[in-house]
Amino acid sequence: MMKRGDDPIQREQAKAYIEGHIDEAIREDWERLLMEDEETFTSYMEMLDELQEDLPSLENSSVFTERVMADWAKMTESSAALEHVTVEEGGRRYRWYEKTIFHYAVAASLTLLIMSSGMFDKLHTGQMELMIPKKDNSPSFSEQVIQATSGWLDQLMGSR
Repeated sequence: MMKRGDDPIQREQAKAYIEGHIDEAIREDWERLLMEDEETFTSYMEMLDELQEDLPSLENSSVFTERVMADWAKMTESSAALEHVTVEEGGRRYRWYEKTIFHYAVAASLTLLIMSSGMFDKLHTGQMELMIPKKDNSPSFSEQVIQATSGWLDQLMGSR
């Protein structure tokens, strides 16, 4: 469409796009091309600079800004009304699926579902055997780890 800007027909189409005198389908093609092709976008920006004197200027920018912000506020108010939100303490809006109780309810439901289906039983396929206590008086593995750790900490604290 607008590669390099050398083609006069493409330049006229670009000028019509900038001025807003172009069909909807062609406008969408131009917008897609400007988003996808960096060279076309560069040419578009150069043409925009060339046409800057011919384009209408914004005479009262503060009124324009206030009007846009008022329209935006109306749009956000209407979209917020459609979202069924509730206001919590502190003024933050929460949707029903953002509440903590919802997450707890989902987690509890899934846990009960998995437990009742026997899924946890299928994780361990071998036979479950009872641990037989040792007959000798040697300390268990956990006690050995605790003794080694406390001995290491005693050595570390003693070296200070």
